Amino acid sequence: MAVSGRGTVFSFTINRQPFLPSLPPPYVVAIVELDEQEGLQLTTRVVNCEPEEVHIGQRVTVVFEQHGDIYLPFFEPLKGGENR
Repeated sequence: MAVSGRGTVFSFTINRQPFLPSLPPPYVVAIVELDEQEGLQLTTRVVNCEPEEVHIGQRVTVVFEQHGDIYLPFFEPLKGGENR
């Protein structure tokens, strides 16, 4: 099943602990619920915004970040107040 890549921040935390040298804090770890199905959730990161701007209920869209041979799905805020 194809999905739109859009969703809503269901829950999140701002990590301020340096665990990996390649991932400097602070960064947001979030649970994003996809639009296509209630309860269909991904644990991911919210990127391309300040951590303090993230909030529950925030509309987001997928972006892919390449790491070697793989692409990881992260999410960024929808621009311009776009809705479902």
